[in-house]
Amino acid sequence: MTTCEGVYMNQLHALADTLQDLSRWNAFRLRLFFEGIVVGIAGGFTIGSFIWALDESSEIRRHIFSTYIEPALSNGDVIPFCAWLIFAVFLAYIVYRLCVHETMAMGGGIPQVKGELLGYFHMRWLPVLYVKFSAMVLGILGGLSIGREAPSVQIGAAVAKGISRILKRVPLEEKYLITSGSSAGLAAAFSAPLAGTVFALEEMNQSFSSALLLPSMASAVSATIVTRYVFGQEGIFIFPPMPATTHLLILPLILAGAICGPLGVFYNYGLTHVGRFYNAIHLKGVFPRLLFAFILGAFVCLALPQITEGGDGLVNSIVEKHPTLSMLLVLFAGKYLFTVLSTGSGIPGGFLVPMFSIGALVGAIESNIFISLGIIDPMYGTNIITAAMAAFVTASMRSPITSVLLILELTGDFSHLTALVLTAAIAYVTSALVSGKPIYGQLLTISLKNRKQPAKETRTILEIPICPGSYLSGKKIEDIHWPAYCTLIDVRQNEQAHIPQPDLVLKPGMHLYVYALPKDGTRLLHLGRS
Repeated sequence: MTTCEGVYMNQLHALADTLQDLSRWNAFRLRLFFEGIVVGIAGGFTIGSFIWALDESSEIRRHIFSTYIEPALSNGDVIPFCAWLIFAVFLAYIVYRLCVHETMAMGGGIPQVKGELLGYFHMRWLPVLYVKFSAMVLGILGGLSIGREAPSVQIGAAVAKGISRILKRVPLEEKYLITSGSSAGLAAAFSAPLAGTVFALEEMNQSFSSALLLPSMASAVSATIVTRYVFGQEGIFIFPPMPATTHLLILPLILAGAICGPLGVFYNYGLTHVGRFYNAIHLKGVFPRLLFAFILGAFVCLALPQITEGGDGLVNSIVEKHPTLSMLLVLFAGKYLFTVLSTGSGIPGGFLVPMFSIGALVGAIESNIFISLGIIDPMYGTNIITAAMAAFVTASMRSPITSVLLILELTGDFSHLTALVLTAAIAYVTSALVSGKPIYGQLLTISLKNRKQPAKETRTILEIPICPGSYLSGKKIEDIHWPAYCTLIDVRQNEQAHIPQPDLVLKPGMHLYVYALPKDGTRLLHLGRS
């Protein structure tokens, strides 16, 4: 048997096993639920260790700068700082070697997981796991402006894929488990199980599938329990109790959403076009860019240490210390530029926590102005800051539900739901008016374009939900121009199976299980949406 014949036979066996699982729907969902718990526990221990290592590397760097470098510089001694610059070069080289070893670990990680779910990528779960873990820790040690959330998502997805491969699950079940792993990753990173669940459905899978809901929820809750009660980790932001929202805050909240919409799009522009800057200064390789980022990080640690790392400490200091307007403007410009340059280097690290910190700075600037003009009372400053955080993330990710839920769980105060929804909705609309697109979708598109040798696409099973008002809604199967090499293998609505006969009318709420190429799956997902 040739290699091609072997691959074809394996695909046929996987397809047959998938059809068998779909025919036993209730048992299949129950199995997914318990496997989601396993993924959550394994992911919780892995991500808990990951976050602990990040915190330790951060403390080591701060200790070195506060104990040795800064006192020496104050006495005119530059030797310790020069030694750190040499160490930064060493860090850049180690991270470069790690990135070359496993290119799928470069960047944030969420676009890679999305590509994996769509069938574009096939990540090696074990190399991704240890490269992501190690490189992110070294990046934090170097003081780069990167967040923990996207690496946690990819680490959770890698753990889930490893469990799937060990258990020898079919491709469809593996996709469900990877989605559950991403849910566990975000939940563990923020100690926010509800937001982690919704993130897996809204952002990663882009559908609220009943088959995905149970394992994603089980995985998110399990991971949060492990990180919270085994590792003692809590939410990364510390917010004081906020007063109830009044009618006096309606105008500031609307303005915050209107401002954060275009700013979120501008943030995305920086993240997707930073390569032009590196090319302009003739830094076209991975190592030169990493070297630039680490050297820059050394100077930032001296000049403006508040903008290093993800930014959770920055947000907490803003809420607690109330910096001046001029300082807030400096922090905003510095955090934006340093985040763009850090992530643009290719360092394995996310930008969601930096996104939160930039949104908090926007809210702090606005509240500072309103307070100085006597329009609002200073006690409402935190209200505007938290609303701006939700708005900024919504504008960038285009995932308003996840953004609002994250803030609600991080603050622990659900009484501000209406204010957050209002601000996020306005940011969503204003970002759309300036042609804003989801950042992770943009980065996935760029990754697919930049592949030197496009991987041979193989057919995979995709779940296509049908939304009200979509192209597929109300049409017969025989009237749809299906892509070539596309096979409709199953149709389900709630727990009822429908035989995919040509005259079957597709209705909202149905889920199609299609055996198709990744590019065609993307098209079908769009056809199924409103």
